[in-house]
Amino acid sequence: MNKQRPGVQRAINYLDSLISPETGIAKLESIRQMASKAGVSFVTMWKALKLFQEDGKGDRAEIRQVTGHDEDSSEKEVLQETSTPGSWRWVADRFYKDILSGRYRAGEKLPTCKELQQHYGVSFATLKKVLTYLVDEQVVEPRTGGYSIPRLTSSAGHARIVAIGCGWEDGKIWVDHQDKNYFRTLESECLRSNIKLDVIVYYRDRERIRFVHTASKKDYDLTDRRIIGYIFIVANLESTPEEVLGRLVAIRRTVAVLDVVGGWKIPRYAQGNRMVQFFTATASELPAKRVAHYLLEQGHRHIAFFSPFHRAIWSRRRLDTLIDMYTKAGCAKNVRPFVYDTYAYQWDYLKNQEHNEDIHSLINQYAEWKKEAHGEFFKRFGNLGYSIVKYISEWNCASGEIYEKMRPLFDEALRDKAISAWVMANDFAATIAIDFLKEHNVRIPEELSIVSFDNTLDAMEYQLTSYDFNIHGIISMMLRFVLAPHTVKPARKTGSCLEVDGTLVVRRSTGRVVDDAVAVVQ
Repeated sequence: MNKQRPGVQRAINYLDSLISPETGIAKLESIRQMASKAGVSFVTMWKALKLFQEDGKGDRAEIRQVTGHDEDSSEKEVLQETSTPGSWRWVADRFYKDILSGRYRAGEKLPTCKELQQHYGVSFATLKKVLTYLVDEQVVEPRTGGYSIPRLTSSAGHARIVAIGCGWEDGKIWVDHQDKNYFRTLESECLRSNIKLDVIVYYRDRERIRFVHTASKKDYDLTDRRIIGYIFIVANLESTPEEVLGRLVAIRRTVAVLDVVGGWKIPRYAQGNRMVQFFTATASELPAKRVAHYLLEQGHRHIAFFSPFHRAIWSRRRLDTLIDMYTKAGCAKNVRPFVYDTYAYQWDYLKNQEHNEDIHSLINQYAEWKKEAHGEFFKRFGNLGYSIVKYISEWNCASGEIYEKMRPLFDEALRDKAISAWVMANDFAATIAIDFLKEHNVRIPEELSIVSFDNTLDAMEYQLTSYDFNIHGIISMMLRFVLAPHTVKPARKTGSCLEVDGTLVVRRSTGRVVDDAVAVVQ
């Protein structure tokens, strides 16, 4: 059995002591009784029991029969305790999530106990119990005059991790501007922690996958012994990510996978592998839940959901979650969808269109020109050259096509006078909707509220209420998993992703419904 945390190891040693030398069968009591005798928490003993069984030291059926306490009921008991507001386990769970999301940074001292008491609203005795538990889990360590978050690695100056994304043979990353923020935030965190970071792109060259360093443009050796682990950012499912993951898993180092687009079914060889963990942000249910809570609190009982990219998993998940939350609030069938489910990306709108041959020709000419005269042009025309490049792009050429397709949906939604808020799939779609509403002299938010997802610069410029996905939090959690995997609890459900909640940034595009009963989600 691999080396475990001190608390878990102590519990495993206790379980070992219960095995009969003659029969090899462990006569076990309830998990609570064993936890008390071993001097560990219920959760720690529950984890140890699972590891004990997985290691082949006890037959699963026999253990259930002796304990009278099956695995499912144990898990339900753990979940119930961690979801009860005010309990020490609930506070510990909040504290733990704050650590993972980067609220308290590795290597830094925690606020004073008095400050922590005020923040979490608990007594000193409860806080001490929480801190003792987190020390046992090795995510907090005592120090003179308080507590601190342990450094993720004792030799940070020599640590090297690799960030991998889909790209081109020239080392350019093939993701949109928003997704590039993951790489930028990762670089910033590594610089702050004195950790070396190599950014690598992969692409298919005939029959094989090649890996190229973005800086040197040279082939990269993923098996270099100096590499501690890998952060694999998957923003395009059409670029054979499973083959890349298979290569990484075979190296037998920690791999943190960020599923940006959602819908990537975790391969069997990665399920249950403690060296691999999947994470998600944009494809999570949490963003739509927070938006639904906010709109219901503001009295918006009838809403519309718009998406020009509803073929994408993240879009469908947001709609499904909104419908579910409104149904629970007693507003069933009050979420009207206005979507196109044949497109997932902006550039999808430029495919198979008979009338856009000129656009494709322009883009192809630009691509050739970029390859031949790109550098000299920038040197000669500076910012003017950048502006031309910016607007001669698939993204912007697609905008007009999307706007024309969305107009009939916008018109139809405006005819439904019961709808008081439009929820847009992302900020890109929201800016199109706002431009449309301005053309029709619809006042925002007096007549109609608008809310969206991504919290981009466009959201700030349009004063758009938008959900911020907490990129820093998800990167902090992934970095922690790569450097100190024992401090990150695996996803509770096999084959699922770890999620980090973000923040709904409220701006002028949303308002409260006047003279309407306010619904509250339990």
